[in-house]
Amino acid sequence: MADTGAERLNRLRIDILRQPEAFAACFAARYAQYGEFRLHYRAAFPEAVPSSSRPAQQEPRRQVCWLGLVVPKKFCKPAVRRNLIKRTMRQALRDLRLPESGVLQAPVLMLRLTRKLPAEFHSARSSVLAKYVGDAVNALVTAWIERTLVLPESGAA
Repeated sequence: MADTGAERLNRLRIDILRQPEAFAACFAARYAQYGEFRLHYRAAFPEAVPSSSRPAQQEPRRQVCWLGLVVPKKFCKPAVRRNLIKRTMRQALRDLRLPESGVLQAPVLMLRLTRKLPAEFHSARSSVLAKYVGDAVNALVTAWIERTLVLPESGAA
């Protein structure tokens, strides 16, 4: 099923953090913790938000989100698991539908694994592990939205 233009605009466009300075700035930012995962978040600096230099005939811009993923080998040895965690985070942000009435500043997010996953996950690619990681990521994204969403003032007096 194809997205309509309005649905597409309510989703984030994900750009990946690559510079060490960007990661360092995120470590000092506010965060939400859920189990083994921590989501650091902050607003992008205005000069980092790309200006609209697109031709008028192209579709309008979606909101940009810069994303960094830190999944150390120290806490997660198998590369398959590390990739599953990263893939799950990117997919959670792609599937996120922003509220139409609220405004988010261009976010810089960094998901970080802070300790080992529970030993009950024997297989690196188990569906149970994928669900566990998905639930944790969705809880973190929901907490981030609740903390940073700016709702417009209502006209009720």
